[in-house]
Amino acid sequence: MGDVHLLPGTTQSSVAAKGSYDAEAMAAMTLREFDRWFAFEICRHNNSIHSSLGCTPVAKWEALSGEMSGGIPFDLEVFRVGLLPSEQRQVRRDGIHLFDLRYWSDALAGYVGREGRKVVVRHDPRDFSAVWVELDGGRYVEARYRNPKIPPVSLWECREAMQKARALGKMGSNELVLAELIRQQRQIEGESRLPTKAERRSRERNSALKRSAPDDRASEGLRSVDTGKPIAPHVQGGALVN
Repeated sequence: MGDVHLLPGTTQSSVAAKGSYDAEAMAAMTLREFDRWFAFEICRHNNSIHSSLGCTPVAKWEALSGEMSGGIPFDLEVFRVGLLPSEQRQVRRDGIHLFDLRYWSDALAGYVGREGRKVVVRHDPRDFSAVWVELDGGRYVEARYRNPKIPPVSLWECREAMQKARALGKMGSNELVLAELIRQQRQIEGESRLPTKAERRSRERNSALKRSAPDDRASEGLRSVDTGKPIAPHVQGGALVN
């Protein structure tokens, strides 16, 4: 983390340490660029001699891997889902409502109408085309857009579209209105020639969403996933494992 605070745009570890430094004005990386930088930094750290270990973390891991194999996540997708932010929602007749969008999986049918009982819904802010719902027994199922006309969208795009909808006097949840506003926003961004930080961030999110969707179903905003097949993680050693 010490090296992270050397990057332009650091917020430091506290308000006092940050002082008058304008982190927003000095920021130079998009989130995806920082993700790549941070991944390389982890690799560099793990291959450098550790003062307490007397060797590299990679060498220590390999030496102890036989003893630790029982606690290593086998299913990386389950592990990733367990780290995503979550909300609690009730399963309604028309699905799960999250950020003015609706999601459904046939596995949720038995949970409709359970008064006062909510389920944990995990979501990826970078791609809202699917969410993961925790059901009885700690198993997860993937739920997708109820309306297939909605494109993959990030949390930031969704919030911007909702703000614009309110400014236009379009109150309430209307997925088609949001989808059209997002389409218009992307068109404007695509035509813009100003290399601003906001534009770089927005284009990066859009390109990531396009890469995540299969070519033959990109227009529907769906991914080829069997939502009827549950994902059943359990906890071992403080981590979700299969």
